[in-house]
Amino acid sequence: MIRATTCGRRAFLLGLTAFATHLVLSRNGTGATVAWRPEGSPFGLGVASGSPTHDGFVLWTRLMGENLPTDQDVLVDWEVFEPDDPTRILAKGATAALAQLAHSVHAEVAGLAADRWYGYRFRLGEWVSTIGKARTLPQAGTPARIRFAYASCQHWEHGFYAGYRHMLAEQPELVLFVGDYIYEYASSTSAFAVRHHQLPAARTLDDYRARYAIYKSDPWLQAMHAHCPWLVIWDDHEVENDYAGLHSLYATEHFAKMRAAAYQAYYEHMPLRPSTMLAGVEGLLRGQELRIYDRVAFGRLATFHLLDCRQYRNVAVDKSRSMLGFPQEQWLDEGIGECTRQGVHWNLIVQQNRITPANYPSGAGKNASVDRWDGFHQSRERLIGSLVRHRPRNTLIIGGDIHQNWVARLHRDPYDIRSPVVASEFVGTSITSHMGRSQKEAERHAAQNPHTLLVNTEKRGYGVVDLTPERAEVALRVLDDPRQEDSGITTLARFVVEDGQSVRFATNQ
Repeated sequence: MIRATTCGRRAFLLGLTAFATHLVLSRNGTGATVAWRPEGSPFGLGVASGSPTHDGFVLWTRLMGENLPTDQDVLVDWEVFEPDDPTRILAKGATAALAQLAHSVHAEVAGLAADRWYGYRFRLGEWVSTIGKARTLPQAGTPARIRFAYASCQHWEHGFYAGYRHMLAEQPELVLFVGDYIYEYASSTSAFAVRHHQLPAARTLDDYRARYAIYKSDPWLQAMHAHCPWLVIWDDHEVENDYAGLHSLYATEHFAKMRAAAYQAYYEHMPLRPSTMLAGVEGLLRGQELRIYDRVAFGRLATFHLLDCRQYRNVAVDKSRSMLGFPQEQWLDEGIGECTRQGVHWNLIVQQNRITPANYPSGAGKNASVDRWDGFHQSRERLIGSLVRHRPRNTLIIGGDIHQNWVARLHRDPYDIRSPVVASEFVGTSITSHMGRSQKEAERHAAQNPHTLLVNTEKRGYGVVDLTPERAEVALRVLDDPRQEDSGITTLARFVVEDGQSVRFATNQ
């Protein structure tokens, strides 16, 4: 629950009501706007698409410029066209870049054909943005295939984004980003830092906005956003390290207000629908949440359940303890059941963490990290129970956070590998963020967790998944050196999950 902590409750609610009204008007390009003539390109943070459906998507950009009016909205034009012919305009419109939302643009496009690629761009006066590509999703049936990439943990100071340069060459149709898009710390002084910023630790809305602006200035991150839609969820560093719900590990003063600012900045910089922010404002009026968990269906080939493992954590040490909160747990259970009823081939649980245990020798609830599913074993048992009860055709778990590649089998009883396998898990390494544990330590740890097939702490990178109705092929792609802008890349390992089977090493490594 987010509460107003520095202003009167009445003034706070009145302000939110006015903001909600303003947001509704902006979705259709209505309301008062100012004619702004930027002295340079206002699209320096790039473009992005996301929130795809069978007939549309969201287009994102954020205006920047020295003479940008800080208290007035600006109307921005957008165009959608044939991907290889920008002269063939298929849809166009105008959306207000709201001053209250850092002049970000979240243009909702609808009425397009299903399962197709489109080009798009923004215009403001004489300035035209980079061209991006977006795609709609299949409406029904079982598409032949999809290729998607997954990534997380892109600490700006710890390396360059060469990973995105290589990801771009692999031509994924979607990117799953599973958390730690930014890091809230003051600029790193560690030996791992290869670039620096001069910002303090993020605490205010302006702080978070400035942090996103630095990250989004990276040309390879911009290029990857422009290439295809991203499905995004947050983890802890978008707010503060290891926070849980409204609990700050560091007892940060006015944490509720800080978290609200961080959540707003996240929305401002992600290709999310305006309804996300509008529902968030309405949620704040009810004393509730800014909901980002969502479900995306790629025909009957795959359903992506995008979870929020931070906002609803209950840290009580009893049966009420939940990683997801009970409403989200119920929502996920219903979605898994619907996948089974519809005959979906691949049921993907996309979340920020590692679900398989790291404390196998100790048993449930013992020697468990309070920042992992091990510390929420009742919540994990309910999730596994949902998979056992509904029996979806194939379940893949995608995670991040731990800065290492971790591949494992999730068993009916996570602490007994003799029990049936209910899902295959792929936790990705970081794009750049350093991992403190050595490979030898990790291998000793994995030897005590026999459900684990691979662990690697030394390499940074991302994963690529090729899905067909018959199989999932997963390649773990790792950089030679993330500290080099021109780093090469190799494949650490390949895995295969056959239809109806559990994960195994591929024979064509």
